[in-house]
Amino acid sequence: MIARIAGVLLALAAGLGVLPAAAQPGPLPLRLGYNVSAPIGTFIAAVGTDAFAKEGVKLEVQRFQDTAGLRDALIARHVDMGGVGITTMQQAIAAGAAMKAISAFEYMFTDKSGHPWEAVFLITRKDRNIKSLQDLKGRRVAVDSYVSWYLMLRDRLREANVDVKDITFLTMPYPQMGGAIVLDQVDAAIITSTEYVRTSQRLGVDILMTGSQLSNLKVDLTQAMFARAEWLQQNEEVTVRFLRALLKTRLYMQNDVEKNGGANIKRFIRDQLKFDDFLTDTFYRFRGGYAGRELDFINMLEIPRAVIDTNARTLVGSGLLQGRTPPSFDQTVDYRYLLRAYRELGLTWNDKKG
Repeated sequence: MIARIAGVLLALAAGLGVLPAAAQPGPLPLRLGYNVSAPIGTFIAAVGTDAFAKEGVKLEVQRFQDTAGLRDALIARHVDMGGVGITTMQQAIAAGAAMKAISAFEYMFTDKSGHPWEAVFLITRKDRNIKSLQDLKGRRVAVDSYVSWYLMLRDRLREANVDVKDITFLTMPYPQMGGAIVLDQVDAAIITSTEYVRTSQRLGVDILMTGSQLSNLKVDLTQAMFARAEWLQQNEEVTVRFLRALLKTRLYMQNDVEKNGGANIKRFIRDQLKFDDFLTDTFYRFRGGYAGRELDFINMLEIPRAVIDTNARTLVGSGLLQGRTPPSFDQTVDYRYLLRAYRELGLTWNDKKG
């Protein structure tokens, strides 16, 4: 694996798929919506290595605290592209929004060694003695929105014969959830792995379910990269440059994990998120250090079909589509830009994965 990655990196350094300096067009602007309450390891590493500027992308990052706000900004053309949860965007597409997912942004899965790379957990206050989904009856649960993880939890509750009306759900940004648990404003929360560790340092908590248990998928996404279909067609060059930057970042991360124990990734996490060593190691252990391990199941930045299908079924079961037909994989995902980036970087796409 190390030799393969090194070979690709050497080829990239030699200029594979890159125009001569004299022929390089100038930087192209891109307004990116980014959910700062759920930081993404690949984006952190891309910023740390200046990957976007090196690909000729002039990135303007607009920061959001929740999924719904970023979704609305995409639809309203306030940003060009953004990392958003699949469920909320499929709901928007079903309602007529001409949006397309062009790549994955972050995965959740358990690797072949049995290590869980989880972005979120359903945690509870230890003193509430909540041991099962049935024990959530009469309790208060914090969620970031009434889509995505909330809908996945509804499915699991339905399977456990628990009426969602017996639970009080409260929406709030991820960074506020820990404080809400400590202050006894909620009994449980679907919270990011980093905020879970922060909370566990202040109060006894239990993990009721992992993110992949909530979605019941072998490989799941926390976010995919979405943009308006019209904008993508008109801005193919900057789109491909952006994806090349993400792909090069993933290769860099794989190399750093395998050769350096992720030392550079940890440095980027520490510097950008202002984490102490404990939180840095926590973020790396749950979210930043899996680069390359997902390739046992999928191609780099690929969106698994099962994710699209599962989210579509969840939306139908929730009644949020109001009788509309859920968008299919082909209606949700457009791979032409990612595949072009693959070709330009000399990477191989395996159709048997995903």
